[in-house]
Amino acid sequence: MPTVYRSVRIVLQNSTDDVFTVEGAEVIQGEWSPKLAVKNGERLEPQSARAFGSESTILQRGAEGFVRIGSVGGYLSLHWARPWVGDFRLDVSQSHSRWQVQTQVNEEDPAAVSVLAIVSPSAPLEK
Repeated sequence: MPTVYRSVRIVLQNSTDDVFTVEGAEVIQGEWSPKLAVKNGERLEPQSARAFGSESTILQRGAEGFVRIGSVGGYLSLHWARPWVGDFRLDVSQSHSRWQVQTQVNEEDPAAVSVLAIVSPSAPLEK
């Protein structure tokens, strides 16, 4: 088993009533972690969670990737980068304000970052 030098593991929690479908997923640098690859067309049912992640097994290379999720309510994109040198970056964007996304990043081990991303309905507008 090869040595893992950098890794990112993301748990996406769908706390909405929408079905999320993976519309695009790619590792930019590194490779998908074993058993944590995500594929186009995969579904994340309402009130469920799914882990995915990438890693680098090459010295002096980081781990970077993105996942784009679609639903009847719009799109959600997550892009992460754990470079060999430098700070971890996580960019989350969405196509509307129907959801709110909260993230918690654990960098206790800077070479192996864990992220919890919780997608929940936005608070209803007051009348």
